[in-house]
Amino acid sequence: MEQKIREFDKWYEQYVDELFSYGMAFGMEKEYVLDVIHDVFLHLYESVNKIEMPDNPKFYLLRSLKNRIISSKQKNFNLLSIDDNMEYEFQIKVDALALLEDEEERLAYEEQLDNLFRLLTNKQREVVYLHFMQELSYQEVAEILHITPKSVRKIIYRALERMQGGVAPLWLVFIFLAES
Repeated sequence: MEQKIREFDKWYEQYVDELFSYGMAFGMEKEYVLDVIHDVFLHLYESVNKIEMPDNPKFYLLRSLKNRIISSKQKNFNLLSIDDNMEYEFQIKVDALALLEDEEERLAYEEQLDNLFRLLTNKQREVVYLHFMQELSYQEVAEILHITPKSVRKIIYRALERMQGGVAPLWLVFIFLAES
């Protein structure tokens, strides 16, 4: 039990920033996102004896965070069940651009990437974020979004196709930055 708790502490230190970025992408208030993240970890600590350690903690935490956000939205809007077609806004913020030293260059790339992401649907943005920026597998992305891995591949293909058609080869910059 103590070993699991220490592991949960490590997870918090290791993944809190990524969880925060993912939560903020749903357009939630900063304090709300932090509360939901703390709820996820509180649940882990309270259920320490019941929870099996997942193979991929990052995937487990991202999925838990999204489920809690959706659950909260359902309560706020009196929805009875998760509707996979439920519309929500998903905005990607690329932190890798902060590594660029030239402020003008950083702002130019930021604007170009924002324009690229605006070409995508919310679901495409979320799939691109989870797969490329969070480095989750097709299967893991599918589980988070309640779709099939084949659908994830199709969404990624269409998103990349849309970005390529929208702003010449700039989408390659996104893939490069996502891997850095």
